[in-house]
Amino acid sequence: MLREFYHENALKLSVEKDWAHAQGLLGRPEFFTLEDLQRHLNNPLLLPGWFSLYWEGKPVDCTPAMGNKVVQNATLSILNKHIIQEYLSHGAALLLEGVECLEPGINAMCAAIDAPHERVLSNAVVFFSQRGGEAYRGHFDTDDALAVQLDGQKKWHIYDRVLPRLVDQGDLTPQQLGPVRAEIIMNPGDVLFVKSGTPHRVETVGAYSLHMTFDICDHNMDAENALQLLMQTYEHDASPSYTPTAGVVSKLMAHASSPAYRQRIDELQKARAEDCKRSRAMLAGNQVTHLTDRKSTRLNSSH
Repeated sequence: MLREFYHENALKLSVEKDWAHAQGLLGRPEFFTLEDLQRHLNNPLLLPGWFSLYWEGKPVDCTPAMGNKVVQNATLSILNKHIIQEYLSHGAALLLEGVECLEPGINAMCAAIDAPHERVLSNAVVFFSQRGGEAYRGHFDTDDALAVQLDGQKKWHIYDRVLPRLVDQGDLTPQQLGPVRAEIIMNPGDVLFVKSGTPHRVETVGAYSLHMTFDICDHNMDAENALQLLMQTYEHDASPSYTPTAGVVSKLMAHASSPAYRQRIDELQKARAEDCKRSRAMLAGNQVTHLTDRKSTRLNSSH
């Protein structure tokens, strides 16, 4: 159902439409629950890179809660989970990152979202928030986002889409956000697609909210990498000394439109597409089944 919504609704939105909402699309979601979140938070191998805590709109530094234990000359890093317990008990919000790496079923959902694109590698992030405590304030994302409400309620305030930019994306003031264009209350099973560059602000209207967002990450070569490649090309065929700036820029533009440069761009784009496929496939098979396979084999051979 989620795949169909994304393919048939989100991808076919008109240019004028910045979001799409489906009520009760998934019934009562059970593919990720509060119990699943707690199970991952209680994993003794959990380290701060996998999660973020937010208190009063600011990230919590969890490094003071880190410790080490030496086992057979190897140093193991350990997180004292008391810091998570303490902040959550006072109303903090929490994000669990990389859920597709932890849950094969979620990775399969990401693969379905990736399918229409050559160079997309989606991420799954779980958001837990409590009334009055949000992780983010008004902001917009540079990637499209597909949100699924898993438990509780969350209200989304959606604003007019902005022109693409890579700065001033977060902590937007009411004046920067502008007038509200839509207000959507998300209940369990609701799905919301929001185009990149669409400012939004969320509000936990119940006691708590649990939702999962699929960040549909564009892995096409960006301007920074394209310019780095252009400079590498220029370094091998540069302008002579005393060339006016306009002449240097003309030389750069000549390189940018050259068949050799474009071929190099195409090669790197193809490599990125292969990297995305390889990464998704690796996550799909990222499980150890040998132990239970052995047990099953012994049971079957005994009959």
